[in-house]
Amino acid sequence: MAPRSNRTPGALVASLESTLRLRHHKAGALTAMAEDLYRRTGGMIRSLSQLVRGAALLAIEDGTEHITREHLALVPLDYAAQTSSGAARRSAKAV
Repeated sequence: MAPRSNRTPGALVASLESTLRLRHHKAGALTAMAEDLYRRTGGMIRSLSQLVRGAALLAIEDGTEHITREHLALVPLDYAAQTSSGAARRSAKAV
């Protein structure tokens, strides 16, 4: 497997974050969580996009208009992220 750049997750999250139109969301809030988001979604772009979208919807519904770790924790992962994350955990245990 080719080594991954440490900038990749941050750049991808920053790109997604720049499209958010939430009244109280501060730029960089999600980028600060990029590594956690990358691990949680197994690096799957679609899974990451769905996670951020789901958290944004929760933030709109509850009136906060900014994404928090709590919002992200409430969004269920899609199948691709679940299987990718499971594979990553199994690999880590084998080491």
